[in-house]
Amino acid sequence: MSVNSTHQACDHPARDIAIVALGSIVVALVAAVVMVAFNARALAVFAASGTSLAASLGVGMNILSHVKRGAQPK
Repeated sequence: MSVNSTHQACDHPARDIAIVALGSIVVALVAAVVMVAFNARALAVFAASGTSLAASLGVGMNILSHVKRGAQPK
């Protein structure tokens, strides 16, 4: 790439969604580990990890939508 070349932003929505989904899975796994560390029952571990997965995926997708909307050329 030369010094005078223009920068073109890549638009890979599948990659962005995959990153958000994988981050949400990590959050859910951390929640499950924390619940197991507190000797919670299996149903409580499942509920906590599912809730944290849904919440973090929802927040991540909202943030992604907001960032993509702000990056639109005018």
